[in-house]
Amino acid sequence: MRTATVYAQGQPIDLAIAMQAAEWLATLMSGETTPAEKSAWQQWRQAHPDHERAWKHIESASGGLRELDAQACRTALARRPAAPVSRRNSLQLLAWGTAIGITGWFGARSPYAPDMARAALADIATGVNERRELTLPDGSHVHLNSGSAVNIRYTGTQRLLQLVQGEVFIATARETGLPYRPFIVDTTQGQAQALGTRYSVRQADGNTLVAVEEGAVRLTPHHGDSNRVIQAGQGGGMTAQQLLPAHAVSPDIWAWRRGLLLADAMPLRDFLHELSRYRHGLLGCDDGVAALRISGVFPLADLDAVLLSLPDSLPVDVRLRTRYWVQVEARQQR
Repeated sequence: MRTATVYAQGQPIDLAIAMQAAEWLATLMSGETTPAEKSAWQQWRQAHPDHERAWKHIESASGGLRELDAQACRTALARRPAAPVSRRNSLQLLAWGTAIGITGWFGARSPYAPDMARAALADIATGVNERRELTLPDGSHVHLNSGSAVNIRYTGTQRLLQLVQGEVFIATARETGLPYRPFIVDTTQGQAQALGTRYSVRQADGNTLVAVEEGAVRLTPHHGDSNRVIQAGQGGGMTAQQLLPAHAVSPDIWAWRRGLLLADAMPLRDFLHELSRYRHGLLGCDDGVAALRISGVFPLADLDAVLLSLPDSLPVDVRLRTRYWVQVEARQQR
């Protein structure tokens, strides 16, 4: 799993410390803070200079939130969809989204900064563990997975969907006008042109990954000199320079559209990497348990329950360092 460096007051800070600062801010805003928690917060600030810098940065960045009175907070939270979540938990997500999403935690040297900036300006975007459906001007249907962003660029000669980040599933509509306009998903690495198609396109770790449910898709790297057609039931991919081998895929790959993650003897490290797409924070895995295999059907709507259930089927312990930092490690002898 990639690690990220974040910046506060021009200096690098570990992402886990930034998350802890966001959690402390939300705790203090919740109206439920105990004297013991206030004392622990002060001790946390004094424990390391990075803690104090992180706190000053997030306090400044989230100043608008701290000015909300209790009634305003209650009104804002009342507009959220009904769910078994406390006011404090809601404020933790609000504080995290405000501080990390738009106020500049991620400096220019961070590998995430370009994607975050482009996603913030995209036509359509989804948050963490949010999915969205939309109909394009030609009648094509698009499903956006968690943490995804797209731009819609239709012209008189083409139907172009720019995938800024994340993953989409597309059911293309038949083009009836003249001249014929091809349907293309453009990514950082290349283009995936629909050939009468239902398919998904995902950007991950410097690759574009495609899985075809129906029809076919032509993949063309931006800087390559060849292309490849991926048929129904197949997956494929590309870097900006070359094509990746085609392979068979299971329909389980699109289970996210139903709010599920399906695992069939999946290595634990890969399983946690998939879960991390639908959850705020860091999901770590010790090398000693990374190769353990897990199978099952897991609801994306309750990832905390999924994580806490892991010791029931695997010889592991789940350590919650903070709400946003979870480590899975080998079970300790008791």
